[in-house]
This record gives sequence, structure tokens and C-alpha cells, in this order.
Amino acid sequence: MIGSAEKTWFILMGLTILGAVVGEAGNVGWPLTLSVVALIYIKSSIVIDHYMEMRSANQRIRNVLRLFIILVPMLVILSFAWGEEIRRFTTLS
Repeated sequence: MIGSAEKTWFILMGLTILGAVVGEAGNVGWPLTLSVVALIYIKSSIVIDHYMEMRSANQRIRNVLRLFIILVPMLVILSFAWGEEIRRFTTLS
């Protein structure tokens, strides 16, 4: 019989395969970026809730992890939207 952890693992593997298929499609642009952001958000939420068992953790710890779930996708969007400007700003030459 398949338990909850196994079902969650299968979901994560499916999302990982979906991400690989979408990434290999070669269509660079906002649709790909937003797909990656959605996958990051969904997979992070699943890992934090199910594997790290943060639903019953201290509120401060949960808030830090929620901030992580929001911050990483935002950084992906920022790097896609203003990647060249960020590179020029942070390069020494």
C-alpha cells in the first residue's frame, strides 16, 4: 500500500519531470519563467509542509520558510526581467 509520503514523493517527481519537459521545450520568455516560478512555489510548499512537517512548527519558523517560498520565486522573476541590468551593476569591469 502506498502511504502519504510516497504519494507526495510521486507528486514531486511528476512536477520535476514536468519542469524538465517545459525547460527543454526551448521557449525562453515570460511563460517559461512563470512556469518555473509556479513549480518552485508548489514544490517548496509541498516539501516544507509534508517532509519538513512545518504545519505544527513554531510560528516564527513557519514564517521564515513562507518568506523563503515567496522570496525565491520573486528573485527568479527579477533576474529574468532585469538580469542584464543586474549583471552590469554587479560586474567590476
